[in-house]
Order: sequence, then structure tokens, then C-alpha cells
Amino acid sequence: MRLLGQSAFVGWRIHVKNGSMTEYARPYVEPMVFRDDSGAVIEHGNHWADRGGTPPEDSYSVVSHPERFAPLHTVATALIDHLASTYDVGVEEGHHVTLDLLHPPAADETVRAVRLTPCDDACAPVVIVLTDFPGVRVFAGVLFSAVYPSCGCNACDERWDTVADELEWETFAIAGGGLTEEVSEPRRAKWTYDSGHGFVKGMGQTVSYRLRALDGESERSGQSRAEDVPARMLASARAKLDAVTATSPGGNWLPWSTRR
Repeated sequence: MRLLGQSAFVGWRIHVKNGSMTEYARPYVEPMVFRDDSGAVIEHGNHWADRGGTPPEDSYSVVSHPERFAPLHTVATALIDHLASTYDVGVEEGHHVTLDLLHPPAADETVRAVRLTPCDDACAPVVIVLTDFPGVRVFAGVLFSAVYPSCGCNACDERWDTVADELEWETFAIAGGGLTEEVSEPRRAKWTYDSGHGFVKGMGQTVSYRLRALDGESERSGQSRAEDVPARMLASARAKLDAVTATSPGGNWLPWSTRR
């Protein structure tokens, strides 16, 4: 099993669902050139090569040329259009679709928000939000969320096209039934002593996810403390995931059905 790398995928996908083939092609984006204060062209993704890949301290938390991520809005729009036309989903648009999400973007940060809800409750709903950074946020299932770019600062030196690779990969993995979420049984977090960090609080009850590619060769996962989720939202998430598990032998959200 290999983990997803930034350059693992190109900007197109072909999917076969329920015997029918659908194709998604990433829209063409004109090349963009950005320069530093000296006028030299910035080679994003390889900006710190002359430093052995180690960015300077003053590059952290500094964002130059955030407009280099603007093509993510173009890609996200193409994804929304493709999903809405290919799969049997309801489509709802407006900032109100984000109000029941965990840590949604504020209204003044939201450029566009679209909820795609499959006809089968055992399939993960998705909310795609275009933000004014410019960036994209994806919410899926009950508690899964991802941000593109993950940071955007000068030190991270992310490229829009490799970020778009991840956005496409994760979106199609969710629609393909590759998302599994779990809320563990309630348990108290234990404190332990670490000689390097002092007393460290354990995880306690957790919220976790696993996202697996359609080909089964790539996956990613994550875990966080359940105490960071409001109690009512956590209880609702557990109930929905119990219903999914009752339908899906593997406990994963089921693949979306295509339009007939």
C-alpha cells in the first residue's frame, strides 16, 4: 500500500460505474508566471532547491502571490459540474449548505458553496466550498473535511496543479465509495509523562477516517479527538455511521450511483 504523493496523478480521470463510462477532464489553465522582489521567476514547488529544500524561517506564515491558487476554483467548478451531471445526486447551492458543518468557512470567506447529496443515504454527501483565499474546502460524510491548499504559505511552496491532483483524487475517491469514518466508543483521555514533553494528554474518544483510491493502491487516513466535536453533532455522526455500517459490510460509505 502506498500513500498518495503530490505528483501521483495527472489531471484527468475515467470512471466505470454501473456499467457506464464517464470521463472528467481538468479544464485548461493558462500558465502563470510569478516573480520575487528581485524580479526573478519563482519556481513554485522547487523554490528552495538551492537551500537543500529547507525554507528560511521568515518564509513561514507568509503568503506571497496567493492568486497562484486561483485555478483551483476553475477545477472545483468543473468537478461540481461533472459530479452533478454524472451521478444521481441532488444539488443545492448557497452559503446555508455549510451551516451544519464542523468548522465551516465564514460567509464573507465563501465565494460559492454547493452540496451534492446522493439519492442513497448510505452514500456520503459532499459539500464543496470555494473560498476567497483563493482555495477550496471539501466536506464529506459526517465529519470529514479537507483544505486545498493545505497551507499556502511561502515555506510550504505548494503548486496549484499538484494541489488540484489531490482535490480530484479525494473527490473521486469519496464518490467511488472509498471513504470510511468512525467514531470510537466513549473513553476518557489518559495523561502520561514524557521526558521530552512533560505530561501529555492521550486521545481518549476519537474521530477517524480512511480514504482509499478507486484502484485500491493509494490511501490516506487521519484521527482527531472527539472532544473537539460538539456533543450533539458527535451523537448524530455516530447514528448516521451506524446506519451506514448496517448497509455496508465494510463500513465504508457506498459508491454513488450514476444517472440512468
